Amino acid sequence: MLSQRGFYQSGFHTTLYCDSLAINSTQKEEIHIRELQEDEFDIYAEIHCLGTGLSLEGKSYVAANNEVLYARRGWKYYIGFYNDIPAAVAVMYMEDNVASLTFATTLPDYRNKGFQTYLLQRRINDAYKNACKLVVSQTSYCSSSHRNMERVGMKIGYTRSTWIRA
Repeated sequence: MLSQRGFYQSGFHTTLYCDSLAINSTQKEEIHIRELQEDEFDIYAEIHCLGTGLSLEGKSYVAANNEVLYARRGWKYYIGFYNDIPAAVAVMYMEDNVASLTFATTLPDYRNKGFQTYLLQRRINDAYKNACKLVVSQTSYCSSSHRNMERVGMKIGYTRSTWIRA
């Protein structure tokens, strides 16, 4: 019916989940993950923009939007360093014993070094420490993010198709 009305299927989006439990998170020596500090949103916003392909012209808006969330209950921000160079960021929101892994990206020059796996492990472990019983996230079906999530123990909850007008 959608096709007859001028739409076509353009892709799939997947929701993944896992029970919150402590998982092994041994990291490479050159990689360090920690919580973002309140005065680091300029760095966060730059990695956010460059890691997702956004123009740096929007960096101040990304920083301002996330600074507001940082101060709210339940939000946690993370930053990953490669030999002390900021290279990756991630975000988690927790409420009612559920953690949502809401965002993560790595600068292109630092991809395929394990940052997303380590950021997933850190957030899942922090969810566990904060009494969360369930961890959820969303990503494009069969993307590298999807594969990383399954690699750390997350499972597909459901997949939906995405339709757009031709």
